[in-house]
Amino acid sequence: MKLTIVFCMGLFLVGCAAIKNDYFPEWKELDSFKREWFSEHLRAARENPITLPTENEIYRFTWLRSFHAPIIVRVECNEKCILNAKQLSGAGGYSPGNVQFKNKRELTTEEASKLRSVAERLDNWVYKPDEEIIGMDGAQWIFEMANSNRYQAWNLWSPGGEKAAETYVDMCLYLLNLTNFNIEKSNAY
Repeated sequence: MKLTIVFCMGLFLVGCAAIKNDYFPEWKELDSFKREWFSEHLRAARENPITLPTENEIYRFTWLRSFHAPIIVRVECNEKCILNAKQLSGAGGYSPGNVQFKNKRELTTEEASKLRSVAERLDNWVYKPDEEIIGMDGAQWIFEMANSNRYQAWNLWSPGGEKAAETYVDMCLYLLNLTNFNIEKSNAY
């Protein structure tokens, strides 16, 4: 009986640790409010944290639009590149909801090549905004990439028309296009 209780307690503690999983262990600059907000959506999508070291190349775009369904696109490349995209039922500025749509597929050689090409342009990218924009509603565009012992992450608020963010937007929109999710242009902000 004691063994059963100890075993159950152990399972409970492991479960609690998993619930509070830090999805951004390598992103030291991310403040605690955003860390929890972004993590809540990744938990709802049943995403795995990106941890180092990694044998794979990993690219993840998390799109949290204030009034529209959150979308998470993850591509892991080893010998092949596998896309795993999820759209939640909630809203990015509010409750995440549950996984509503999923798309998992292997990228073609051409798609993987283009992904890596845009990622090269982002490598060591430092964002210098055209102007300081403050807003209430909009979208968080969170992009992470990792390989080997290296992790990079950026979070931009509604970067759509900024010249300084052009490569960043290209990468995020490219990942969205690979999902084949139906997103109206008016909802891309």
